Amino acid sequence: MHIRQLALHYRPEADRLLLRVNADDGQQFAVWFTRRLTLRLWPHLASLVTRISVAQEVAQSVPDATLTAEAQTMLAHSARERALRSADFKTPFDEHPSARPLGDEPLLATEVQLAPLPNGQLRLVIIDSNKRHVQLQLTEALATAVRELMIQALRQADWGLVLDSAPRADPDVPQAPRVLN
Repeated sequence: MHIRQLALHYRPEADRLLLRVNADDGQQFAVWFTRRLTLRLWPHLASLVTRISVAQEVAQSVPDATLTAEAQTMLAHSARERALRSADFKTPFDEHPSARPLGDEPLLATEVQLAPLPNGQLRLVIIDSNKRHVQLQLTEALATAVRELMIQALRQADWGLVLDSAPRADPDVPQAPRVLN
């Protein structure tokens, strides 16, 4: 699926986050994230996005360097700023898709699989209890935008998560794909 537009907002009436994705072909996919799942997802998502950003930045500027944690944090900040310059947070979300393949009700996420890909992208697979799923392949810039949208939504939700909009390098994050449920 080629992503044309996405939105992530806190919905107080449901006390959940709602992710909506519009594909290039006019289809729309919507997913609910509960507080419980989001609390488990957030640290891994934030960490993977940072790691992917640092890897891209290193590949472009200093391919064979061994970096200190401070240098990694500086590169993560630089990559975040670069990615956000190309993001469009002002265009209103298109509320009128041509189709909703998963139905009118958003999928209720019960499991999320995160995996960094060799091409510097992030695969995000969201699964519900009936094993219906949405698979997103996010470029570094799109993954960074999702991270920023989630920070904004989590601030509105006030679920007690410690949010830091400045990415930090985390060398202790496991390299293997993660499954959260």
